[in-house]
This record gives sequence, C-alpha cells and structure tokens, in this order.
Amino acid sequence: MRDLPKVLFVAPTESDGLSLIEGLENPRYYKQKVGEVHGGIWKQASAKILITGHNPEAAASGLREAITVDKPLAVISLGFGTALNSSLLVGDIVVCHSFKNAIGIGSRANAVELPDKTTELLRYVLKTVPDLRGKLGSCVTVFDPVRDPAEKYELYQRTQCDVVDQSAISIANLAEEFKLPFVVVRCIFDLSDERLPEIDHYVRQKAKLSTTRLLGRLALSPTSFFTLRDLVGRAKLCRRKLDVFIDAFWKAIKTRRDENVTLSQFKQPEEKKGASEDTPGGASNPVPASA
Repeated sequence: MRDLPKVLFVAPTESDGLSLIEGLENPRYYKQKVGEVHGGIWKQASAKILITGHNPEAAASGLREAITVDKPLAVISLGFGTALNSSLLVGDIVVCHSFKNAIGIGSRANAVELPDKTTELLRYVLKTVPDLRGKLGSCVTVFDPVRDPAEKYELYQRTQCDVVDQSAISIANLAEEFKLPFVVVRCIFDLSDERLPEIDHYVRQKAKLSTTRLLGRLALSPTSFFTLRDLVGRAKLCRRKLDVFIDAFWKAIKTRRDENVTLSQFKQPEEKKGASEDTPGGASNPVPASA
C-alpha cells in the first residue's frame, strides 16, 4: 500500500461517505485525536476517509492531523449541502470553485478561489457525465446549520453563494496551507425554500408516534411533508450522485495523463482568474453538464 498514490477523502458523516467506505478493499478503521478514519484500497490508490462531523473547527483540526500524518497527494471533500440558489434541485451536484466564510467572530479562514487549471478539469469532468445535473458553483461555510427558508434567503442575498455547508472553507484553507490540490463537491440535500428540521427531532417523535401519525406531523414546509423515510431516500440519492461524479473525476485524472493534466498541476494558478461564465452564486439554472 505504501507504493500506491495516497488520496484523502473528507466527509462530515459516515452517511456522506458511506459508498466510499463500503467500497474499500482491505478496510481498516481508527480514531484520530479529532475525527475517525476509514482506510483501505480504492481504485488502485491508498485511500483514507476522514469523518469530521458537522463543525468547521473540527474539520480543520481533523484535516490538519490527517494531512500531517499521511501526506496525501490530494484532498477530496464529499458531502451533502443546503441549496441557497433557488434554481438548484435535490440531487444536483455543485462542484465548488469559490469558497466564502460566514462562520462568524473568531474565524480566520480566508475566501478561496480555485486555480484555473483545477476549474478547467472540473468543467471537463462534468461534461463527461451529461446525465448528471451539475455545475461549478460557490459555497459559503457557517457554524450552525441553516434550516429556515428565511435564513437561507438572507444568506444568499449576503453572499450570492449557491450552497451552504459547515466545513468547505476550513478544508480549502488547510489544503492551501499545505499546498495540496483539493476538490470540494456538494450534493443538494434540501432546497432553498424548504425547512429542514433537526434529526434529533425525528428521533424524539419516532419514539412517541405511530408511523401513520409521524407521516402527518413531521412537516418540512406548508406544502410538503418530510418523514424519516424521506431523509433516508434523499441521502441515498445524494450518495449515488456523488459516486457518479467521483468515478468520472477519477477516470478523468487517469485518461488525461497523456495530456499532462494531473492533480500536481493544480497547486498554483498560472494567471489571475478573470471573468467566468460560472459566476459564484449566479442565478442561472444548472443544466446537464453537456449543455
């Protein structure tokens, strides 16, 4: 395994990274000081999947420890995200090329823009999977989850970002600090106009209510009902979409080696990034990648 290229995946929870974990050969598991790690062989690479939890500080601490110990070739962050852009649908893939910080007082994470060569490769990857609804977009990181539609709207107006999560800015800053190429991918789990309740609310209600009453009382929005089964279904959908993208991404890395387009080129941009058709937070509808 020492002779294989090392890749570090980062996911907030085991649910986000479950497909990768289940696909590992010679799997092993251990705990860091911050975070848990699943390791093994993945597509002829030595892969580790770091589970950080939903916390930007924990993500930074866990990732720093993992990078220091393993010295990976690249960092790939997978996870579910909350849509801020109203054009995004459940299951859409947002490949983040712009990162903003809305964690609050005390956070020193800087805004980050991906180098042009990284962006070019990611755009190429999206074009190889025309059936996948995906776009290059922007992500803002917060400390507490954003569940209320009004809060989502306010955050979108303030940042013009497509998606919100709780770790991306930490991952981007750590990867830049260690001069590592990185990719952050978020699959939309809940929409900009949906109210997402806390998971522990479901646990409490599940203990008290019958399935029939549960279906009627757990409301996500006035026009739709959200059950525990719905949550599980969305999680499975998001994992499938993330699998499709990661498989396409890995194939792109391998097939474009002859063109000398590799992850090692992504460390520094060659020139200052100009105006792009993928304006962060743009309200244009995400279209199939072949469009």
